[in-house]
Amino acid sequence: MISNYTNKVKEIISSHKAGWVFTHVDFNELGNVSTIERILSRLVESGDIKRIRRGIYYVPEHSRWGEVPPSQSDVVKALAKSMNVSFLPDGANALHQLGLTKQIPMKQVYLTDKQISTISIGKVNIEFRKVSPQKLSGSDSIAGVYLSAIEYLGKEETLQESVKSQVASTLDKSKIDELKHASQNRAVWVREVVADILQKVS
Repeated sequence: MISNYTNKVKEIISSHKAGWVFTHVDFNELGNVSTIERILSRLVESGDIKRIRRGIYYVPEHSRWGEVPPSQSDVVKALAKSMNVSFLPDGANALHQLGLTKQIPMKQVYLTDKQISTISIGKVNIEFRKVSPQKLSGSDSIAGVYLSAIEYLGKEETLQESVKSQVASTLDKSKIDELKHASQNRAVWVREVVADILQKVS
């Protein structure tokens, strides 16, 4: 019985590219979580996969310079899926993701409404900061990233014409609708800033 499960788990893993980050949730179709976890632990011991921390795994990827660490965003997505929790990059990371700054943040910080300990991937730490659910509106779309960036910059800086124009230049129709909707749960000044920015979108 266990060998059948093992073969099915291996088939699912082999159907993904190297670097794939996953949890037991990705094997739900097979049922029996405890059995799946035992199989994954054995695959870690054999070196077929690696464990980031309990419950989070990845398929090793190698280059001519050695092993390539898994994508930080993929780790966060896997964590969100397994814990059924929302995440948003903090302001500095949001600005970088949107291309509004070329400065790479010193820390990888994500906002969430759960208490989650830091995850280490090689020399990089992913930190999690607990915030109110209101601060996570739009986390299911790019709108949340924009709102995170706006709140990080603050009202005074975001209302500068150059900043509003820069943000507006990155928006298209689909993002406009998402941003309008998500901003309704944010502070009044954030809604005002969003309205000003949207007026500049051609």
